Amino acid sequence: MASSKKISDESLQKLCKAGTAKQPGSYARWYAYVSQELANAPQHDGGCGDFDYSIEQHLVKENRQDDLLRFAELKRRLYETSIVEKKDELLRFFAMMCYFRVNGVQKKITAERTRSESETDVKQLGSGDFAFLRHTPGGDSEKSPGFQQGFSPLRHIEPNHSHISRRESLAESISSNISSRSAVCRNLESRYSQHDLIREVIFAFNGIGGSVFKDDCGDGTFRISQKLEGSLRQHASHLAEIGTLNFKIRKIIDSVPHIGAPYCLTALVSAIRDQLHEFSRLITNLEAQLRQSSRESPMSLLQIRIITHQPKCHLQWLATVANECKDKKGGALLSTLHMLVQHGDPKVREWLTPLLTAASAPFYSILSEWLERGTLKDPHMEFFISADNETIVNNFWQRKYSLRESMRPSFISQAQANMVLTTGKSVAFLTQCCGKVPKDFKIPGLQEAIENCSDKLWEVDGALQVCIEVAHRDFSKEALVVMMQDGKLALHLQAMRRYMLLGSGDFIKSLMECAAEELNKKAGNLMTHTLTPKLETAIRSTNAQYEDEDVLNRLDVKLLYMCNEEYGWDIFSLQYCIDGPIAMIFPPEVKVKYLSLFNALWRAKRMEWLLSNMWRSQAISARELRKMTEIGPLIRELSVLISEMNQFMRQMQYYLLFECVECQWSLLQAAINQAASLDDIIQAHSKFLDNILKSCFLDEESQHLTLILRHIYNYILDVCKLEAEFDKLINTEFQRRKDLEKRYEQLEEASMYGITKDDEEKEKYALKRFSNAITKIQVTLVLNADGYREKVKTFLLALASHPNEDLQFLSLRLDFNEYYKTLDKRLSAPHTLSYRRRSSLMAPYVNMTVSAEF
Repeated sequence: MASSKKISDESLQKLCKAGTAKQPGSYARWYAYVSQELANAPQHDGGCGDFDYSIEQHLVKENRQDDLLRFAELKRRLYETSIVEKKDELLRFFAMMCYFRVNGVQKKITAERTRSESETDVKQLGSGDFAFLRHTPGGDSEKSPGFQQGFSPLRHIEPNHSHISRRESLAESISSNISSRSAVCRNLESRYSQHDLIREVIFAFNGIGGSVFKDDCGDGTFRISQKLEGSLRQHASHLAEIGTLNFKIRKIIDSVPHIGAPYCLTALVSAIRDQLHEFSRLITNLEAQLRQSSRESPMSLLQIRIITHQPKCHLQWLATVANECKDKKGGALLSTLHMLVQHGDPKVREWLTPLLTAASAPFYSILSEWLERGTLKDPHMEFFISADNETIVNNFWQRKYSLRESMRPSFISQAQANMVLTTGKSVAFLTQCCGKVPKDFKIPGLQEAIENCSDKLWEVDGALQVCIEVAHRDFSKEALVVMMQDGKLALHLQAMRRYMLLGSGDFIKSLMECAAEELNKKAGNLMTHTLTPKLETAIRSTNAQYEDEDVLNRLDVKLLYMCNEEYGWDIFSLQYCIDGPIAMIFPPEVKVKYLSLFNALWRAKRMEWLLSNMWRSQAISARELRKMTEIGPLIRELSVLISEMNQFMRQMQYYLLFECVECQWSLLQAAINQAASLDDIIQAHSKFLDNILKSCFLDEESQHLTLILRHIYNYILDVCKLEAEFDKLINTEFQRRKDLEKRYEQLEEASMYGITKDDEEKEKYALKRFSNAITKIQVTLVLNADGYREKVKTFLLALASHPNEDLQFLSLRLDFNEYYKTLDKRLSAPHTLSYRRRSSLMAPYVNMTVSAEF
């Protein structure tokens, strides 16, 4: 090539520097290689040479239709300009640099340059990837890699024609139609036309395989034919994924039955189908465009890929929703949808929000029925409130309805769920138990709030939250009024305090006196019908007769389960029968608590009553027994022990009936006066009973105190039996001596003086027998006194070490004169925190003492 036709070395350096501006280290290699290529390039007279045809062939092989047209237009403008002289070398230079970058042969060139700089190496390199740069007229262009693979987009241009005729032919092809890309696309693949490929794509969108998109497994996973290569294969793979998504989504939603499926899941499936209908409408439009397209304005895979880019993203999210929610229902499904909706992309929220709204419709329908009717129409258990239809009226409020935590949506807080539960229970109570709420009642603003569903619906100031708060306040107040006025709740609570918690002292004392004869019998010989008249007698003889008739009709006798060797005192109990709406406040578990408290208070009251009777008996017979000087020490010792026991029981009675019951009762009354709903009353009443149970040593933490206290009661009963035996003995002896004196008086009046020897022997024998009996009673009394005092000391030590401060002060009150401190030095320790910590070492001793008694 003449020097005038070559690019100057200065210009070549500038071009190489500009082309390697971002890779300065590769400038030397580029310059050396391009210089040698241009020096070895053949000389052509005018035009750009035959390599421009190879460039076009390469663009067609890469499926770059737009670049092919752009190249033709730029080449035309290049040859029309007069500013650039060396058009052939400039075009060759740009083509070399472009191929250098695209195919990454720079490393290959560098390696070849390092091994050898000979021309043979360059020719070997040129015979491979750069063959399109070395094409010469009449050469082996048809044997180039592009043609060997079957790509011949310009097959109508014969390779033996001159470059001028080829350029003219291409110009005629471009000018003959506005869009020559259709001609290129129609001949791009020897087996598949562009029209057929698009039809295959549309079939794949519908989940149908073909010759290009093969569905071998029948699961919507398409395998692309190996005959497609390059960008066509990339477009086909991208578009096939859309068909796979559509197939999988439809397979999931079709697996949901039309009848019998959970309501929220059915609504979600319907909403997904609606959105899939939009995609089906898009496919229909593509089919219509394909039928209307012609050879002059054909459709391309690239156009379809651009059109379906956003629908593909939409399908991906629909597939995620379908896959995440297919096995869920109700509140759990809404929680999953709500989590997916909380996405940062506004477009994703726009797609998924209608799904959440549609799936929430059945949920809000159930919610509306629950708040307005107090009924649950939830056959598939999707709502976060469950109903137990087998629950009796007594357990209506506590057991009938409860929270189902697994179905509580994540956008509803625990406090809001409790408010919805309480509101619905109030409506159910008024409707089912009282008949107060009309059937056509509507909560103002509730339906409007549900219809205008939004993310802020359950916020503090949300419309639905405001409606629920208003309904909760109104229905709770109405239920409370019905319970207090129609149900007479205050009257029944007062009756429970008087009779079940022994608040009416005169009645309890009269009942003990009337029923003592029956209760002293063995438990097996006790009958309810023999005790009922005793109860009626106690009522008529005390102020209980002035009670409300409804209260007296509910009071009855109850016999507990008996064990071996038990007496009537152990199984006797009162019961207060409650039915109707008021029974919700007194469920079975509450009645059990009242029975436990009555049993504990009844036993303590009995001990006090027995000790009072013993003290009164001794006070009455003390004057008559002064002549029996030999029983003086025993009477004195018995009186001291009875007084000691009496003081203990009086303090216990004061603590149990006043500090435990009365103080808690005042707190309960204050809580009832401030209650805003039935839940507040139920909680206050439950707290009232629990505090009394704890104070009366009936909780798990104070079981050892209950055991010790029962041992103390047993010692009191033993002393009572001993006192009864002693009283019988001395009365018998006193009567014998009185009869003997009377006999002596009669003998004196009859002037019959003297006592026979037999009379003296009988008298000595009687006195000796009486003395032995007294000694035996005295020994038994001493043993009982020692055992009683030991148990009292153990009880006081347990109270002093108890974490409850009230029980610690009870220990001080029971030993107010510090008598027991003189018997046990451990009771002298201060009741401080450090002492209570050290006293934990005493717990094994207390437990061992209690266990030893059993």
